[in-house]
Amino acid sequence: MNLTLHVPPGFRRIKKAIAQAEAANLPLDFSIRFAPFLLDPTLPETPGEVKRERYERKFGGKEKVKAMEMAMIERGRGEGIEFSYGGVVSQTTHSHRLIEKARQLKGEQGQLAFVERTFSTYFEKEGDPGSFDLLASDAEAAEVMSKEEALTFLNSDELKKEVQEGILKAQMRGISGVPFTIINDKLGISGAQETDTFLDVFKRIASGELKA
Repeated sequence: MNLTLHVPPGFRRIKKAIAQAEAANLPLDFSIRFAPFLLDPTLPETPGEVKRERYERKFGGKEKVKAMEMAMIERGRGEGIEFSYGGVVSQTTHSHRLIEKARQLKGEQGQLAFVERTFSTYFEKEGDPGSFDLLASDAEAAEVMSKEEALTFLNSDELKKEVQEGILKAQMRGISGVPFTIINDKLGISGAQETDTFLDVFKRIASGELKA
């Protein structure tokens, strides 16, 4: 069963559901792939913009943003994620290029390793998601390629066209928010659903009740 994920938040719940499905010996083989999506195409390129300042303009002021942060921090801790909302936010197109390159070079596991690393850099360590230096360091830490090789790739045009086509495909599918999971290129699941929700879907597919 092919799972296409647009943006990593919620991914750990999917991993838990897959582990439970495998423990239950469901007759499913899982394959995971991350696909590009731009939640906010108006974001500036690196060095970006101060995250809280942008959120305050977008969501209606400091108090609303503070409440959102507290809710996300509490929710994240339940999944083993230490969300932190300092730092900057910037365009992520180049991150998606490197995510796809990781898949080409190291397969599914290499892509997963890089996604986990860059997820932590941005969401937990307040790193700039568009920084070539940070992306290249994450690629090396995930054993995808050396930092020098990653910088050479990022400064090229390689996979720019493919990533833009992937972004357009997501838009044409009507995807407007993330997380968003697509099963076998047919069934879409929107939002950061609970582990039990994903497991229930897997069980229904395995039994033939749900076609995907």
